[in-house]
Amino acid sequence: MNSATETAVGEVFEEMPQEKRARTDAGDEDPPWSSWAGLQPDALGVVLSFLPCLADRARVRSVCRQWRAAARGRGVAPPLPLLVLPRFRFAGLTPGGVLAPARRAWMPPELDADNAYCVGSSDAWLMGAAGPAGGECFLVHAFSHEVRRLPPFGTSDCSLRKAVLSASPESGPNSIVAAFIIRRSKPELALWRSGMKSWRVCRHALLAGHVDIAFYQGKLYMLWRFMPCLFSFELGEDERGVTVSHMKDFMIEKLLPSTLGLYHELSCNMVEWSGRLLLIIRYYGGYQPRSRVKVKVFAVDLSTYPVGLAEIRSFGSDCIFLGSGGGKTFPAGQHGGVEGNLIYFGPDHYNSHEAFVYSMRDGMTGPIVQPLPCGTRASERKIGFPVWLFPSE
Repeated sequence: MNSATETAVGEVFEEMPQEKRARTDAGDEDPPWSSWAGLQPDALGVVLSFLPCLADRARVRSVCRQWRAAARGRGVAPPLPLLVLPRFRFAGLTPGGVLAPARRAWMPPELDADNAYCVGSSDAWLMGAAGPAGGECFLVHAFSHEVRRLPPFGTSDCSLRKAVLSASPESGPNSIVAAFIIRRSKPELALWRSGMKSWRVCRHALLAGHVDIAFYQGKLYMLWRFMPCLFSFELGEDERGVTVSHMKDFMIEKLLPSTLGLYHELSCNMVEWSGRLLLIIRYYGGYQPRSRVKVKVFAVDLSTYPVGLAEIRSFGSDCIFLGSGGGKTFPAGQHGGVEGNLIYFGPDHYNSHEAFVYSMRDGMTGPIVQPLPCGTRASERKIGFPVWLFPSE
């Protein structure tokens, strides 16, 4: 990466490139034109509260050492999500609800960024792989660049499709990684936690080729993408580490309303919102992206038998982001002028042509950006699809 590109990336995602930051922290004097260095930290916190984009906050922190020190830990709302594209390119969401142009971020050279792809995230951590199928697996912090190696899958015919984490890797051994893989053309669930020397692989007849997976209240849930079948996995421990101790089928497909009129195809996702597990179903009609799409959202009550389903018609000021690597709720209402009650559907392995935003208020859809700055070209489709990232500051 040339110095001009590195500087641009540093301004947006790291305050400044690492070498320059090291020189500054080592005692270089701030330039004489930094007359704003004496701005009170409380005033700077107010400024940051009006900047929901991570790129804008990074530019504020890059002004001088005083601003960088004062900006940290100001208690402002988290910045808007980022979309991590193949080869570690980052596109930030703007207050207008569209994605800014993507820029490539600096990553440790040992990750082979040109061939790396991401399959999940937890806070500012990304789960990814690089090299041939079944090669290097890793967790990397998108901003501190700390790397934690995971065991390889060990075969050349393995495709890592999706991964979720039960908690941030910083929580220690309590963080479990659940990865959905395709090996020898068959779907498998692989589990790993710190201290295990290899993945624990679960093979079961109910594992389908197209699934969404998520941790919720201490259990791992799996949802078939094109048929609303929901399963839970209770996780336990044995001498080899974490394992599946029990699996349950909730048979929710029998409780849902039938497809609506001309809507003859569907796609399912799940996400946690306000302490509840939500089932999000897209009903399609027609053959064009977003053509005649209708979205239904149900809260799943897992405490009853059969399970209860309650339709959700509004998220209030919250937004939901879905895509490859799972979904997450974002408190958009904490930022003035940022619209809430929206669902952002990102492209994934199963709907690579499609990315749009859906309004829960009126059922209208719109593009996230035209054209979507993501790796959907044939040359990049082999190295994954975008993953949403939710930095905390």
